[in-house]
Amino acid sequence: MQSRKSVRSSRARGKSRRTAAAGRKGRARAAKSGRTKMASPYSGKLQSVFHAGYEDASALNKSGWSIAQAGAADARHRMNARWTLRCAGRGQSGAMRMKLLAEGRAYADGFASALDLPKGMWQPVAMSKSAAAVVIAVPGMNRAAIKQLQRLPFQDIIVVLENGTEGDFAELRELPDITIMQTGDRLGADVGRAIGARMTKADIVLFADGGKETAAEQLALMLATAEAGADVVMADQTPQLGPFSRWDDRTRIRAFMNWSLGKPELKANSVELLPHVWSRHGIEKVGVSQLAVPPLAHLTAIRHKLQLRSIALQAGASGHASVELSVGDHIEALQTAMKAEGARLSFSDQLRRRAITGGTAT
Repeated sequence: MQSRKSVRSSRARGKSRRTAAAGRKGRARAAKSGRTKMASPYSGKLQSVFHAGYEDASALNKSGWSIAQAGAADARHRMNARWTLRCAGRGQSGAMRMKLLAEGRAYADGFASALDLPKGMWQPVAMSKSAAAVVIAVPGMNRAAIKQLQRLPFQDIIVVLENGTEGDFAELRELPDITIMQTGDRLGADVGRAIGARMTKADIVLFADGGKETAAEQLALMLATAEAGADVVMADQTPQLGPFSRWDDRTRIRAFMNWSLGKPELKANSVELLPHVWSRHGIEKVGVSQLAVPPLAHLTAIRHKLQLRSIALQAGASGHASVELSVGDHIEALQTAMKAEGARLSFSDQLRRRAITGGTAT
């Protein structure tokens, strides 16, 4: 007659054997379907998206493709192409763009997991258009800023190194999959933008500050907004400005130009600040050379009625122009506008009825 203790022990061994057998069967089914590493850091809907990414990468592996031969950059492009296909027909509203970016991170992590790559490598963006980044780098640049760009689906990352040292150049050479344009002398605050823009034919071009790190997740929202049809996507710095009394001269003149041109909703936002995005259509309308003088490019974009949008960034925005240069460029842009549209621009005269005396009623 068995004791109660031995009965319990026998039952425990039986349960353990059944659990082990079930585990072996589960692993066999996973191996057969190509899903041998299904541990997911996500739950709910994001977990299923993670699994979808894992399955897509597993299928890619089975097709004979090898990351060892193709490299991580090729894997990123293939991942983003598959994610774009999965997002087809899901809409372009602001809320949907945010949702897709969150789901995209889970998908990318699943894709990377199947390739034995670490989590957080990529931030996919559902894009049917090609994209490139132009990075303005000066001595004291931040390599982390470029590494954030490498998480995004850019076909080109062009770094314009102004007045850099051999050490700066060597440091950049250590980063894979970038094109470096080194200038011996300082070009001027924003000339590098035009140089970089001439080096790419991408449909969407993001201009970034090589000295300031901005998370790929935030830049991705700018790219998604341009993909949805915006010609210019600027960084909205309004949340960081505080009351008007604390604004500096550059901020005030940027806001004044927007008000004067009938665009008060743009507040103090401008393409003078980095990062920002241009569509190919926008660049062609404005002209590549105009990008070297941001206030003139901003004016031309408004005059051509391009679609301008602003996106709030946690990291804020930055610019390279001095106060004197910024104010001077904005004055030049305003003078250009007044020659074309009249001295009052969008401000009508509410006090004088000049038409009665034969004057101009503006």
